[in-house]
Amino acid sequence: MRKLALVLVSMIAAAMALGPPAAARASRGHGTGDITALSADPQRVTGGDVLLAVDVPRRISLTRLRIERNGGDVTAAFDPDPRRSRRLVGLVDGLDLGRNTVEVFEARRSGKHSKRLGKLRLRNHPITGPVFSGPHQTPFICETAKTDLGPPLDADCSAPTRTDFFYRSTAGGFKPLPDPTSRPADLAQTTTRSGETVDYVVRVESGTINRAIYRWAVLAAGGQAGRGWNHRLVYEYGGGCGTGYHQGTLGQGAVLDDAALSHGYAKATASLNTFQTACNEVLSAETTMMVKERIVESLRAAPVWTMGSGGSGGAIQQLSIAHNYPGLLDGIVPALTFQDAQLGEPLDCRLLNRYFAGPGAALTPAQRQAINGYRNIVSCILWDAAFADVIVADVGCDPSVPADLIYNAVTNPTGARCTLWDSNVNIWGRDPATGFARRSLDNVGVQYGLRALQEGAITVDQFLDLNEKIGGYDNDGKLRPERAVADPAALAIAYRTGRINSGAGGLPNVPILDVRPYTDFPQADIHTYIHSYVVRERLRQATGTAANQVMWRAAGAGVAPMSAAARELMADWLDALVADDSRRPLAKKVIAAKPAGAVDACWTPAGERIDDPAEIDATGPCTDLYPPASTPRMRAGQPITSLAIKCRLRRVDPDDYGTLTAEQETRLHAVFPDGVCDYRRPGVGQQPVAGTWLSFGD
Repeated sequence: MRKLALVLVSMIAAAMALGPPAAARASRGHGTGDITALSADPQRVTGGDVLLAVDVPRRISLTRLRIERNGGDVTAAFDPDPRRSRRLVGLVDGLDLGRNTVEVFEARRSGKHSKRLGKLRLRNHPITGPVFSGPHQTPFICETAKTDLGPPLDADCSAPTRTDFFYRSTAGGFKPLPDPTSRPADLAQTTTRSGETVDYVVRVESGTINRAIYRWAVLAAGGQAGRGWNHRLVYEYGGGCGTGYHQGTLGQGAVLDDAALSHGYAKATASLNTFQTACNEVLSAETTMMVKERIVESLRAAPVWTMGSGGSGGAIQQLSIAHNYPGLLDGIVPALTFQDAQLGEPLDCRLLNRYFAGPGAALTPAQRQAINGYRNIVSCILWDAAFADVIVADVGCDPSVPADLIYNAVTNPTGARCTLWDSNVNIWGRDPATGFARRSLDNVGVQYGLRALQEGAITVDQFLDLNEKIGGYDNDGKLRPERAVADPAALAIAYRTGRINSGAGGLPNVPILDVRPYTDFPQADIHTYIHSYVVRERLRQATGTAANQVMWRAAGAGVAPMSAAARELMADWLDALVADDSRRPLAKKVIAAKPAGAVDACWTPAGERIDDPAEIDATGPCTDLYPPASTPRMRAGQPITSLAIKCRLRRVDPDDYGTLTAEQETRLHAVFPDGVCDYRRPGVGQQPVAGTWLSFGD
């Protein structure tokens, strides 16, 4: 990994109570020595280097240690840890791709053989990846030239690492600082969360990791990287949901975040942590892991904890990473939450909008609202316009992908298919009959408008007409009269690999502060509040409690104070969690560490905070202010607790629809010849997640 000389930060974090598989030890043998990988799990090292710590008992002199990498002496790479007298810390580089060994020996007197004190086996991967996300997506369009990093150096979109310094002006805003040791007349100071007051100078590092453009920033008073750092990291995730095939762009402004840096936090992100660039939570997790490794190696210290931040698609990434790759994020602050990327709304809305524009044109706005569930019916139109194309094989790609590379059923049948399943083919696998990615899309048996019928908003004939003509999608994502049918193997994969966030995995072991700028009404917006409740119910189903999740909501002038309070509350929660050195399970520690302010609350449009439980059937002041809307599937009878992608079917019961004529009953059986959704049972293929830290490569 490319390195830049940095001043050694005096504070080296102790072994992290919240550590991921990012820190692992060799066997102690007979209590004689210990080697710890600080920057990465030993089997997931990247870029040819790793930050190691060597601990030895008091009876052994540190001056008599010899440390070897694959048989070569690297002792000179290690320095004493100023905070732990029996520890050496060193950045060991020159690792071979694949297997490596680091060993620690005690030199013996008078020619005796050295005694081995410890051994650590490492597996090193390229800085361009992959590690566990599987083979690289192709084609892949490089975009470094659209940024300050210049043209790519190779087919993996690599670019030179660069470092820039900025300072905060007393008038506000960041300014370039060519000489980081200088002190401009308008240089501001800041007092960090740890109480240290320093010149407000920031170091920003930029480069490429895992084919992504990455940026990270940290205080650097006097030009010393990490001077002023509070030893905590905020990792940002961007929204959207795109099908990939390109690197994406990312400016320095993504990490020049005064709200974080002024308190001493480091801030990091990468272009493949923006879901609009690549809607692939496994790739996002892998990129997070590799960028964090770079930061730890640069600062020679692991953060005490890492907090996730970001909304919409950024919320999906945080929840999915916590669920499937625990330890990368110690606490998360998802905004505008969606529970996972397996959302039916854009696909259902496209079908409904087509129907409303054609056979259902006579339906009133109130009837359409009763069918689609949104408090503003235009929200369904926005879902269609913004995201439904990601299931369409020939139109769902980003404009940066050249048209001649994109799939066309007639002219380019082997081109890049612009669907979410094809762009995540490492996860879904291929249908041997088509060669295309297996697809989980399904609407067989879904009774669109069922709740509207039961509530009297639409008639039996309107219900039947809707379901007769709703249609579905073919394998290229084109509209068709028949319903969409999922690949059975894809359904099992969705559950087994954690594409469905079940509330299990690592999710119960992280504090979750769900912040919701309320947009259900009156404006039209896709970010409906119901999804935050879905996360809560899934946690309850998986563990019996959702006490690790707190839900905040606000509108108008209340959004700013809610957002400002969220980061500090999560920081307090994580600090308390780190301080808990008990042996009880982490999930119980998370709940016990909750600060007094970690309760469900809302902020009024005038900015007043009200503490009030967030429950789906609550009647308190916050629910009155911010009632959750619904979704087309829920209005079709799917309960909030259901994990079903494809429902199991039951026989049609005419009594469920009131009094039917003989003709209506005949039509009903014709619409649902195999039956209707039975949400009392688990979905087809539903099963527990197979585990965490799953790999989709070798």
